[in-house]
Amino acid sequence: MPHRLEPAEFDVVTIGSGFGGSVAANRLAHAGKKVLVLERGPWRDSLPVRSMGIERRSPFPYGMKAVTHLLRALHLKRVSLSLNKAGMYEFFSFPGISVLVASAVGGGSTAYGGLLEAPRQAAFWNARHPDLDPACIETYYDKVIADMGGVRLDREHPLPQSVWTHFPDSPGRLCHAADPQPHMALLIPPTAAEAGATVTSAAGVQRQYCAFDGDSFLGSRGGAKASVDFIYLAPVLGKGATVRDLCQVSLIQPARPVDGGGYLVHFDDLASKTKGVVRAARVILAAGTLNTQRLLFASASQVGGLQAMPALGRRFGGNGDLLALWNKDAAGVSSFVSPPSQGAFTVAGYEDATFGFGGFPGLDTLPLPGFARRQLARKFLMFGIGGDSGRATASAADGRLRIDYDAGRELAYGSIRDALRVLSEESGANVWALKKPLTVHPWGGACLGSDAQQGVVDQRGEVYGNPGLFVTDGAALPAAPGGPPSLAIAAWAHHVADGMTRSA
Repeated sequence: MPHRLEPAEFDVVTIGSGFGGSVAANRLAHAGKKVLVLERGPWRDSLPVRSMGIERRSPFPYGMKAVTHLLRALHLKRVSLSLNKAGMYEFFSFPGISVLVASAVGGGSTAYGGLLEAPRQAAFWNARHPDLDPACIETYYDKVIADMGGVRLDREHPLPQSVWTHFPDSPGRLCHAADPQPHMALLIPPTAAEAGATVTSAAGVQRQYCAFDGDSFLGSRGGAKASVDFIYLAPVLGKGATVRDLCQVSLIQPARPVDGGGYLVHFDDLASKTKGVVRAARVILAAGTLNTQRLLFASASQVGGLQAMPALGRRFGGNGDLLALWNKDAAGVSSFVSPPSQGAFTVAGYEDATFGFGGFPGLDTLPLPGFARRQLARKFLMFGIGGDSGRATASAADGRLRIDYDAGRELAYGSIRDALRVLSEESGANVWALKKPLTVHPWGGACLGSDAQQGVVDQRGEVYGNPGLFVTDGAALPAAPGGPPSLAIAAWAHHVADGMTRSA
């Protein structure tokens, strides 16, 4: 089917709408640029999105909708299965590591735990490029936290259960509530009586205070958990920014000077089942760490495609993510009654890692047999994040991304497993960790570097050898953040987008 060439009415095309895409689109639209956001996933049916007047919406995978809308696609060793273009999660199984990514307008922010933490290394951005001042990125941390309404969890919040109820203060204990706690982008009710109450922002976006019965990795139906679709896109929607959901980009191609220069972005409109092409002077890749690499590989392999990127696929990692279940038969409150995260804790002797946990709010709506629901109510989701080395590499063959990852060489996993054994022994409640790492925080592959041999993007986020093409998502991170990466990605996107406006 021939492609439909659309008028070049946009200054910038942003591919993807997670933290990297939405923040960049917001900043550029506020600067007077016309921005098109192409997102392969749908708008989700949340209260904030309904209040924005978005008509075409897809449900979160609660209740029976989990059968049809939990999974978008499965990518196993030898086969890929496309299940539902409006599914929420895409699962990749690679040798040594598995990856789970979310698909929606708002990207991973629709499914994250709401945690906003700076990278564990204070010098995370140092010495990455001779012309990069780390303060130019770090200055955005506080702004992002304020934009997202981040608050630090404390003992005084009216939570049904928290890190303080599960880790009571006691002399001689090795596991303690972390101090300080991370910021959480969550509308915590001022009092228990206000749980579920609706509030309206100055922009007319409606949200509900957390009622501790959802807002999990299945999505926040009432908008208690802040996501970038209504935090960053809502203020500029129709005011410089246009969002086209269910549009999956397949190729980025340099446009000929006679055609106006810039780039041609080829995409499939999954709703109308048509193909389209749009041209823009500048393009931002923010499709998520895996999909950004896939698009760069595909676009560089075409005749007349992108210029070669020698460092593409190098320095890839899974952030040392290790997921586990904490079996607490003696828990006083069901794990279904919980905020998305109950807080962070430390384990003496393992301070180099980040540890946190939460319940399973909303999973009680799934079509599970009674015994499974009763078992799940006594289990809590644990995570350890230790950061990994970036030794892994990515490549592409036959249109598929391939990851070469050796978890056995990553010391972080052994350290986290040892720490979880300490927790199990001290709490008297068994902790079961996944044998094969499953990450929701892949990073790298199109890293910031000092030159084209050391990285894919420069200090401005621009791809070496491909002027006007930028990367603002986790693929550009130069190392593992060692904690949730959302804040680092959002700050980087601010930095790149603001630099673009100054250089225009």
